[in-house]
Amino acid sequence: MIADLLKQFFDPFVCLDIKVWENFEKLGGVHHFPKESVLKASNTTEKYLSLLLKGSGGNLIWNKNNFVCIDIAFENEFLCDYMSFTLQQPTPIEVRLFEDVTLFRISHQNFQQTLLSGNHGEKVTRLVAEAAFIDKQQQQIDLLTKTAKERYLEQLQSRKGMARTPLKYLASYLGITPQSLSRIRAEKI
Repeated sequence: MIADLLKQFFDPFVCLDIKVWENFEKLGGVHHFPKESVLKASNTTEKYLSLLLKGSGGNLIWNKNNFVCIDIAFENEFLCDYMSFTLQQPTPIEVRLFEDVTLFRISHQNFQQTLLSGNHGEKVTRLVAEAAFIDKQQQQIDLLTKTAKERYLEQLQSRKGMARTPLKYLASYLGITPQSLSRIRAEKI
């Protein structure tokens, strides 16, 4: 099951044999966590690369007495502090769940085995990093060139689950106040 999901996720970037993903699946496991769980506290080191199978969560940073959401993840997306995972150093990012979730998790140690085995681990790592970079770059461009309403509508159309994201996290992700997001939602769109 996980191998099939990984293959579907990566096939647009690189088409690898299902056996590659089956080997990858053996290195991790499926875990369940309740809503509002903190998978990685701020100023700690990320130990797991997690793929969301069900539910949602995000990356948060504490700033001026509240959390700012810098990333949101839904089903079939990765949820982790990727910079901390890669560097194995603490960051101020907290990884928090917005709903009850089911995750496929692979530890940093086991992930390193994929790199050393020559089993396409380096290619997969590069693709994950490229996808994360492109996503962040697009988010920055959108913040500078689009209105909050445009960003909100695009997110609703392009990402399943965005409508069920808690208002305070979604508003901060869009770079606006919860009151502004409430007004946008109230408009006849």
